[in-house]
Amino acid sequence: MADSDTTPEAESEEVLTQEEIDALLTSVDGEEDDGDVGDIVPGVGHVRTFDFSRQGQSLSAGLPLLNVIHERFALQFCESIFNTLRCSNNVKFAGARGASFTDYLHTLELPTHINFINLQPLKGIALAVFDNNLIANATSSFFGGSMKKELVGDKQDFTPSEMRIGNMLLQRVMSDLQLSWKADIDIHPQAKQTETNPDFAQLMNPAEQLLVNRFDIVFEGTQGIFELAMPMAMIEPYRDQFAVTYQAEKREDQGTWAPVIIDELKTTSVELSSTLGTAQVSLGELLKLNAGDIIHLDMSDTVTLFAEGVPIFEGEYGAFNDKNAVKIHHKKHRS
Repeated sequence: MADSDTTPEAESEEVLTQEEIDALLTSVDGEEDDGDVGDIVPGVGHVRTFDFSRQGQSLSAGLPLLNVIHERFALQFCESIFNTLRCSNNVKFAGARGASFTDYLHTLELPTHINFINLQPLKGIALAVFDNNLIANATSSFFGGSMKKELVGDKQDFTPSEMRIGNMLLQRVMSDLQLSWKADIDIHPQAKQTETNPDFAQLMNPAEQLLVNRFDIVFEGTQGIFELAMPMAMIEPYRDQFAVTYQAEKREDQGTWAPVIIDELKTTSVELSSTLGTAQVSLGELLKLNAGDIIHLDMSDTVTLFAEGVPIFEGEYGAFNDKNAVKIHHKKHRS
């Protein structure tokens, strides 16, 4: 009777048959036919692979238009620093990296000018961060002092003057961001909060993923760093727009340097010359020439006027006010 104890309940406990177990083991070892593994599930569309550990790098590399916007900002901010501090400088977009909010704060030293700003209509809060070197040297330059390559390491906070300069730079940054983004997205930056101690800058989710865009500002013998840290969630809705290939457009606003350069170019001296006639002689005749000999030239009715060797005008040779002159007939068309 013991053999008759096999009941329907006991049979149901056998979830997989031996053949199914063997098939699973075979597929794990990679010995199953290719046609039975990795079949596409009907009704499921294309799935794009997403690596969370490389989110910052892949986002920056895949959004060329965003990098172009940062290059625009670097040029605009360079001009703003010159107009504010009256010192020569160079601002360069040094690239972007990904980091969580907590990890990013751990990279900041004390003190650091940390500003939380809105970039409406972009959702979320971004960080505009000036390091100690930038604030200290900008303040020194503003008040007529000299730049310092190495600063005191035990500094705990900014002076009132340094905070004032930091706030001035923040206003320039927000204005320059609006100008550099305007061709693509009309943003309206607005300052929300400022901190100088990274431990107190806790306005965002610690796990928030950021795209940290770094700008190196080189002064006279020293440099500082400005960083714009943008949440990934702020950029993600505009991914397709930022992913398009950038096409250079003619900028209507050429800044304050263009008129100065144009005026300086207008005062540049240019050498004008023309060939009045030509003659062809043999080498033997050339060797026999002496002082007082006359060479007969073949002269054309018109002469070409050259500017630094480039033909620009056709004219007629003659005299004006008892001086040799060329009367211009028309401009040469360069091919």
